[in-house]
Amino acid sequence: MSKRKQNFVDSAVQGQLIRRVLGHWLIFFAVLMMTVMFFNLLLGSPEKPLADRVTEPFRQYILLAIIMFSLLPAFMLDTVRFSNRFVGPIYRLRRAMRELAETGDVEPLKFRNNDFWGGAAAEFNELAQQIRQAKQPSIATADQHHETEVEV
Repeated sequence: MSKRKQNFVDSAVQGQLIRRVLGHWLIFFAVLMMTVMFFNLLLGSPEKPLADRVTEPFRQYILLAIIMFSLLPAFMLDTVRFSNRFVGPIYRLRRAMRELAETGDVEPLKFRNNDFWGGAAAEFNELAQQIRQAKQPSIATADQHHETEVEV
């Protein structure tokens, strides 16, 4: 199948995933900075004033902070693109189930090669085929019943 044209397939799921990754990243960054500050306090020169020992790591690691913040959008984009491998199939499965419920028929479902839950498409297609087969005798019976009424 072709490449995806959009990044956000299911904004509720993927938005929550982005919020969680962002929260984890911010916690990681804050803990990293506090750890650096703590070790600087602990291992820093005792003759320096406490205020200098607290602010020094921020001056020393400002470039690291800039690099980490500049990488954050790339992490977020990769997370969204990766999540398409499980969000996309479920989105298409739900859409196909809705169509099957509304119309009684649906085109066979196929997921992309690298998507998760590839077996779900085959199982859905089997279920859709069983529903089609179950409806066929009732349609034929209804047609025969209609023909009998017309002849009378």
